[in-house]
Amino acid sequence: MALNISILGANGKMGQRIVKLAKEDLRYKIVGGSIRPNSEPHFPPSSADKLAIPLKTTPEEAMAGCQVAIDFSSIHATIKHIETAHALKKGLVIGTTGLDKDALTAMEIAAREIPILYSPNFSLGIALCLDVVKKLGSSLFGDCYIDIVETHHVHKKDSPSGTALAMAKAIGKGEIACNKSDPNRKKEQIVIHSIRSGNVIGEHTIIFECGHERIQLTHQAHTRDAFAKGALAAAEFIAKQPPGLYSIKDLFNS
Repeated sequence: MALNISILGANGKMGQRIVKLAKEDLRYKIVGGSIRPNSEPHFPPSSADKLAIPLKTTPEEAMAGCQVAIDFSSIHATIKHIETAHALKKGLVIGTTGLDKDALTAMEIAAREIPILYSPNFSLGIALCLDVVKKLGSSLFGDCYIDIVETHHVHKKDSPSGTALAMAKAIGKGEIACNKSDPNRKKEQIVIHSIRSGNVIGEHTIIFECGHERIQLTHQAHTRDAFAKGALAAAEFIAKQPPGLYSIKDLFNS
């Protein structure tokens, strides 16, 4: 039986890819969705009918018939979506990045009663990279300078990216600094450099500069389908889970 899903932020760049892939896969049925109220120029509200899914005007209506909602909306909308999913007892997959402490707190509270999977990046490659970064960090931290360079398209609103922050946190220790150039920097400082240019979907490089040698790990996303497929797989996963807050590692380790 197909999994009933709702796509929140369906007219965003990620939302459109999720809608397209879900329509092509019999495992999913889109029963509702919403669009961003302040649509970007590349997808004006008047073109919303191109999505050809049941669009609703409120989160309550958008999630009413679903088993799991997939949220790639906006920082401001996500808290309301978390609260609505909590009230309606719906599973929730969140890929919106740049969330603040209020959103993260709302997520933790809701996860006591519903299953939620939150990730700044849904690609299998990034999940594997984070495992490698953790191992490298445990061996090299304190002996090398560590830099993370992340590049995204000019329309990306949050900086640094959630994935870059996840890489830095995967090291497990150290101070995180952003776009900082300091000749007296210490090796305990992890520096993230953010670039916004052109139409780059996503590129992340972590560099361990150890003096006599350098270790460099790079992940490039060629299309948004890498993330869209992961988000749909996360919806399947969450539909089978008890209440709790899950990560992309839980999905790929299941």
